[in-house]
Amino acid sequence: TVNGGVTFEAQFQHEASISIGDICLAPSQPDIIWLGTGENNGRNSVSWGDGVYKSTDGGKTWKNMGLKESFQTGRILIHPEDPNIVYVGAVGRLWGNNEQRGIFKTVDGGTHWEKVLYIDDMTGCIELAMHPQDPDTLLAAMYERRRDPFDGGNPVKRYGAGSGLYKSTDAGATWKKLTEGLPTGKLGRIAVDYLQSNPDIIYALLESEEIGKAPPGSHLPALMGIQGNSRDGSATLTTITKDGAAEKAQLKKGDLVTEIDGKPVENYRGLVDQIRAHKAGDEVTVKYLRDDKPAETQLTFAARGSSTGRPFGTRLGGQTANIQSKQGPEGFQTGGVYKSTDGGEHWQRVNSLNPRPFYFSQIRVDPSNEQILYVLGISLHQSTDGGKSFRSDAGKRTHPDHHAMWINPANGKHIVLGCDGGLNVTHDQTATWDFIDNLNIGQFYHVGVDTSTPYRVFGGLQDNGSWGGPSATRGSIGPTEHDWFVIGGGDGFLCLADPENPDSIYYESQYGRMGRINLQTGARRQIRAPKKKGQELRFSWKTPFLLSPHNPRIFFCAGNRVYRSLNQGQGLEAISPDLTTTLKGTCTALAQSPRDANVLYAGTDDGNLWMTSNGGERWEKLIVPLIPGPRRVNSIELSRFETQRAYVVYDGHYYDDDEPYVVVTEDQGKTWKSLRQNLPSGTTRVLREDVSNRDLLLLGTETGLWVSLDRGNHWNRLNNNLPHVAVHEIAIHPTAGEIVAATHGRSLWILNITALRQMNPQALKQPVHFFKPHTAVLWQGATGKRFYGSRRFVGTNPPTGSQLTYALQKPVKRVQLTVTDIEGKVVGQFKGSNKAGLHQINWNLRQRKSNGRVKSGTYLVTLNADGEKTSHPLTVIQDPVYPASTLTFDESERLRKLKKVTDD
Repeated sequence: TVNGGVTFEAQFQHEASISIGDICLAPSQPDIIWLGTGENNGRNSVSWGDGVYKSTDGGKTWKNMGLKESFQTGRILIHPEDPNIVYVGAVGRLWGNNEQRGIFKTVDGGTHWEKVLYIDDMTGCIELAMHPQDPDTLLAAMYERRRDPFDGGNPVKRYGAGSGLYKSTDAGATWKKLTEGLPTGKLGRIAVDYLQSNPDIIYALLESEEIGKAPPGSHLPALMGIQGNSRDGSATLTTITKDGAAEKAQLKKGDLVTEIDGKPVENYRGLVDQIRAHKAGDEVTVKYLRDDKPAETQLTFAARGSSTGRPFGTRLGGQTANIQSKQGPEGFQTGGVYKSTDGGEHWQRVNSLNPRPFYFSQIRVDPSNEQILYVLGISLHQSTDGGKSFRSDAGKRTHPDHHAMWINPANGKHIVLGCDGGLNVTHDQTATWDFIDNLNIGQFYHVGVDTSTPYRVFGGLQDNGSWGGPSATRGSIGPTEHDWFVIGGGDGFLCLADPENPDSIYYESQYGRMGRINLQTGARRQIRAPKKKGQELRFSWKTPFLLSPHNPRIFFCAGNRVYRSLNQGQGLEAISPDLTTTLKGTCTALAQSPRDANVLYAGTDDGNLWMTSNGGERWEKLIVPLIPGPRRVNSIELSRFETQRAYVVYDGHYYDDDEPYVVVTEDQGKTWKSLRQNLPSGTTRVLREDVSNRDLLLLGTETGLWVSLDRGNHWNRLNNNLPHVAVHEIAIHPTAGEIVAATHGRSLWILNITALRQMNPQALKQPVHFFKPHTAVLWQGATGKRFYGSRRFVGTNPPTGSQLTYALQKPVKRVQLTVTDIEGKVVGQFKGSNKAGLHQINWNLRQRKSNGRVKSGTYLVTLNADGEKTSHPLTVIQDPVYPASTLTFDESERLRKLKKVTDD
């Protein structure tokens, strides 16, 4: 942006990888920009990169400068006076070991690199900071972490002997490990920030393996074992923990707590405060209402964290704020916020706070005021007393999960905050926030389409729930954020519309929390598989489910078993045994044959592939010799054209394998063939078979979209203007001639594939080939929208009219397209490109002389290339929702004028 966020222009989107860990501008020459690829968080859903890039023209062009195996970038620093001196903190591979990690330095602008700090092949650099007045003095946070192949909330390795805080005073030539006042055990992720006005003062946010623990013999905080909300001047209990203190005291779901130990309870917040005022073992009298009748009971508080041994831990693996006094003199061993007043030589813990260490771990100090601190987490925490106490509401009215912060060095009240919901700006030090809502950076996991007109798209996003919106709008203005509506919350994933009722939408959030909503009434129904005694019930981060193509009332989903409902998700019953091999395994792919309702396939994240040909009565484990060990089954596509044909996509990156795996069977799994062919290295995500052309396959990978015209024997990149971003799902509309790509980073993109469906070796060998046009629609005009200024997101509408596509093997002298009506009258005529290649002309369905709209009906379109003519009929139909024949003259004239206003 060059106007403070009013508008944005993409700067880095067609390189090999666009997952970004850090970006840095040279202070002495701001047109020199360094960018490190690979998001540096240890989440299950993160992407990775291919090294570092450099721009010398302010971001217009980029060059890869190496470190291609660094995988994820922690931080980049540039010398304030010499832009050729650059430091890169490389985190390294997340699912495996590698040596290209640690701290790298170049003194010649990236031509040569020297590894200046290296611990081992499991430890990388997550944070670098440069002394504001002495660029030879550096601080580095080294971090040892590892994920397993599954979708747990945390890495399996969060702490390690390799993690630690280091300091160099000679530009990285030598390093000293800082330990004075810091925990002595294994450490996790660390963040640091210098006070710009006095760099002797440094703040650090540090994770320790002792996080959340209490000192031996201390009084543990109280736990009542309930959840609830406020109601009628009391607190109503909505959940009672099994075998918890409340259940043992005979309290039940629905009870209204009015008093504890003689003190009134006016709301749920007040109940929580009273619980926190007690310690484990305290016995209190609880007064409550049950069915409007007063009652009381004796309750003995249990110990919070007694099962984990971390009573001061938080739900997502962090540590509570402001309890440092309760952790005793050895509390510094548990991590939190630390302060140094001598440049990092000695440290003192000032607060226990560390919200969710492996995922956030960002701390900032106001450039000119050491008393004002920010710690980023699910909430935004702020301290105004140098860290002695923090409040958690500094990010009020912003989306939770805060990852990035920039504070204006000249004005500490001006802050830019990056979170899971996007970008926010404050000019009054967090009192108010402005949400920048014009960036198309949605991280979609899935997309579905419905049968309405124009059709709608539905999809789930990373920590932004599930949404629906139009694929296009009437009029010249495309879809805006105001055209979209919320389907569900949490982390959104699959979204499917009932093909018989487009207002009935199935959706889900993480770990199998599925549901169905009626968009007309707002009614919701939860969908959840029953847990039977003695059975493990596990669901993946992204739970596969489907509506049967034979009967959409039949609903299938899969956890570690496959479940079926005959009634729109209600009454789920298991139709398979546990299909996994490991104790963490879950199903990650599920498909039913469009040709045979008894044939289902299921795949797991621990590498199993199963098939049933009798509706689930018996399952057969399929062996795919082409796959070198366990790999996640990410996508299964059962053919619409051949009953025994199945395509399977494996994702190897969870097993530290970057190779693509696409296989096909023609005999229900007895034999397999690889379809890798000319695909480059890189993770494969999803494959879809076209609904009308049996040879047309579409493949989503970590860096874009690929197409095969010959059923996988050869692949072509289909990105065009689509950024090189991960494509997690592809929806093929059954009638519109379009596909929708769900990208994990650049939202939803739509492509017309009418011409692609007609491409085959014979057609492409012809000197001239004119493709049959898709049915065109005479859309009625929009009723107009209010004016919003320049800062708004507007999607792209498809061209209004008919897209006419032709291909030339060689250049010709002259190309002309002519449209005639049923009487042979010419209603449209255009000159086309005469160059070799694929070309497209859009006819706007207007007559060439009067410029009036043509009538619905059948027209003939003729391509003339140097005298060689090819003709195809073109069907033009009325707007299915607002056909012109149903409008009075006054209504038609009103819509025409409104459309003119909108277009103007």
